[in-house]
Amino acid sequence: MLTLVLWLVPLALLLWLLTTVVIRPERWMHRTAEAALPAVLFRVDTDERAVALTIDDAPSPEVTPGLLEVLRRHDVRATFFVIGSHAEQHPELLEAIRRDGHEIANHLYRDRPSIRLSDAEFVEKLRRTEAIIQPTGPIKWCRPGSGWIDDRMVELLHENGYRACLSSVYPLDLAAPPTVTVWHTVNNARPGAILVLHDGGPARAQNVAILDELLDRLAEKGYAVLTVSELVAASR
Repeated sequence: MLTLVLWLVPLALLLWLLTTVVIRPERWMHRTAEAALPAVLFRVDTDERAVALTIDDAPSPEVTPGLLEVLRRHDVRATFFVIGSHAEQHPELLEAIRRDGHEIANHLYRDRPSIRLSDAEFVEKLRRTEAIIQPTGPIKWCRPGSGWIDDRMVELLHENGYRACLSSVYPLDLAAPPTVTVWHTVNNARPGAILVLHDGGPARAQNVAILDELLDRLAEKGYAVLTVSELVAASR
């Protein structure tokens, strides 16, 4: 009996961690992250049955055209967090995003953890990317590279006219099968949630089909899919 208990206790703890941290992260993340970083947007308090869709690491010739086609077919506008070096290499794709009416936001210059940058380097990458992408929307949003952020970076963004935006649904599209990614995202969608999907190269080509299925499932559940600024405008 004692041996059985010794096995059951860690198993129960593992199941609790899996459910709380991976399957339903909102339950713990909102209480901890929002309390620690109140100036960062993780989600929006709203009575509308609406979520924001964000696309990270755009643009790329392998993925962006397909994402744009799916978004056009579903008549959805998203917020694209654009990497400056990617936009520099593919200005025609940046223009296609802009032409389709999507919100363009700053994801700094390279796909690297921004938290490792010094203050001067962070501001230089932020401004360099801004000059390339010319952000659109009533608020200039920035999502630092790899989604790592601290109070220092929040203040630097504020000083340069930006607000930090992360998300409330952790993306699994870089690691999990497509069916799991769709299920996880839909399962965690709540009014005011901010969702993430990745652009950014041939390894992410499956995200075109993921986006198509995800938008179908969200529509079935009655969700409007908006840009980040549109979702903020719908806040209480």
